Amino acid sequence: MPGRKKLAYRRAHSAAPAPPARPGRPWLHKVGLILLCVVPLSLAFAPFGQFYLAWVGMVPWLLLVRSTKSQAAAFLWAWVAGLIFFTANMWWLAYVTGPGMVALMVLLALYWGVSAVIIRGAGLLRDDEDVGPATQPDAPPPRQRSPLVRVLLIAAAWVTLEWLRGNWPLNGLPWLFLGHAQTPALAMCQVADVFGVYGISFWVMAVNALVALFVLHRFKADRLVPSAAVVGAVLVVVIAYGLWRMGQTDCLSAGPRVMVVQSNFPQSNSGEKGASVVDLVNYHLNRTEAALQTPDAAGLDLLVWSETMIPHVNRSAREALRGTREGQFLNDVHEALGELTRTHRVALLTGALYADKWTTRDGEPNAADRRNTAYFYDRTGHMAEDATGRYDKVHIVPFGEYLPFKDAFPLLHGLFQKLSPYPDDYFLTAGEESAITVFRLGLPGGATTTAASTAASTQPAAWQSSPAWRFVTPICFEDIDPLLVAKMCRSKSGPGKAADFIVNVTNDGWFKANQMPQHLQAARFRSIENRVPTARSVNTGISGFVDSAGRVSGLVPAGHEGTSVQRLLLDSRVTLYTRVGDVFAALCAAVTCAVAGTSLLRWWQRRRPTGD
Repeated sequence: MPGRKKLAYRRAHSAAPAPPARPGRPWLHKVGLILLCVVPLSLAFAPFGQFYLAWVGMVPWLLLVRSTKSQAAAFLWAWVAGLIFFTANMWWLAYVTGPGMVALMVLLALYWGVSAVIIRGAGLLRDDEDVGPATQPDAPPPRQRSPLVRVLLIAAAWVTLEWLRGNWPLNGLPWLFLGHAQTPALAMCQVADVFGVYGISFWVMAVNALVALFVLHRFKADRLVPSAAVVGAVLVVVIAYGLWRMGQTDCLSAGPRVMVVQSNFPQSNSGEKGASVVDLVNYHLNRTEAALQTPDAAGLDLLVWSETMIPHVNRSAREALRGTREGQFLNDVHEALGELTRTHRVALLTGALYADKWTTRDGEPNAADRRNTAYFYDRTGHMAEDATGRYDKVHIVPFGEYLPFKDAFPLLHGLFQKLSPYPDDYFLTAGEESAITVFRLGLPGGATTTAASTAASTQPAAWQSSPAWRFVTPICFEDIDPLLVAKMCRSKSGPGKAADFIVNVTNDGWFKANQMPQHLQAARFRSIENRVPTARSVNTGISGFVDSAGRVSGLVPAGHEGTSVQRLLLDSRVTLYTRVGDVFAALCAAVTCAVAGTSLLRWWQRRRPTGD
């Protein structure tokens, strides 16, 4: 009997008339939908800032997925849309590597293709009047999912693929998430301290799904009233929560005064910074010395120089090169930095290189262990020579800073090595994620001066036990990695935070135009997610400050040199996101896997031969 029912169902629906063929060239219709997606969605992100366009920018993409006749077609057309979108918004990568840009665009677009397969395969875009197999031959039979459930499942599927794209492979690339576009409406972004940026992406995609279903239901709004009511209620709650969080001030206290320095030396795609290392060091010393003479520098606590601005001044490098001109130069730089901080009683955090494990190659000293590092000189001019005096970049860039798969796939790594123009030891070593450095910036005068006492007295009791401000230093693109920065801020020994603020040092000189505002837009969420202010020093911009609600100030524009000074406002709130990280995104992934698995099982069951 069950077999007969299934067979009868198929016969009843296989006779259903197919929808009339679309006149003209159907692929032109799909190309039009892609353009209707890419153009407004691109305008939603920085530097254009038309955030509201993200609420409908994915509607044409969803209609495109719905219009395809097979899963393969859905994947292909969705992939093409993603390819065009990422290329239109990340074209600046071509200044570094044209082939690398093409490869990355192809990879990033795959996530759009997989999203389409899941959404279409689960029947989430099916109209209530669809007859199933006649309109989508390889789709599962119709299910009575309410429009609200479909809206939420579409949003969950999208967040799942954003999360995967942000973490895998090779640490992922969390760039151009839908949630990032909402920074002009900061009240909507405050829920990131609970859900991360993925919570904002979820809501934005839910709005797109609601509008797409409205179109597919032939504008019969009565079918979608419950869905619209829920999505609208979520918006009200999100904005109310955001206004409440942004209005809280009793959690704020005076922190350190920080100066960020922006040099603006141009950089070629070969890594040359447009200036010799001698010129870079001299510029930063002279520019900082001049800035310290201005009234704005009064009471300054911390100087920040951008990524890789000074050479490897660690002790092992200075000792290995002793007696050479380079060794003398490294000693001179080390002493000059100590003198600068000691004379002005101000600490310095600078991006730099690290070199260790010295051997001899062709009669010359050679370092087998090279790292992208930040060094910290305290107010007395001292730099700790152990790991507490520096932070080594954890998430180094594949192909740019290291060749991947050295241990996992040695044969593939060997192929990459043959294709690379550099020797294997040219690439960098990653720092240990389990040993992230939390720097301690001592209060001025050891917390004995009036200013220091005032600052200390306004701190929560847990902070007053140690007369120092604590900060972490994500380097370059590490500040767009939500999970890594949450781990940096998460306390391992108590209920509070491990860090009071973030200092980001970045080299964006490789890139042009849109990259710099896009980078800042993504980085602002790290301050919201963890309720910590950020000071960022970027060699060609955009340097400046982000408060714990994501508001920016004191920005030095891209393509200019200069300095900016601000007193950070520290935030005592400890967020759920800092404590648990990507739990919301992982839940979306679990739901999506369950829906996709169920749909796949039903598809397999329908393909099994049935008898009487």
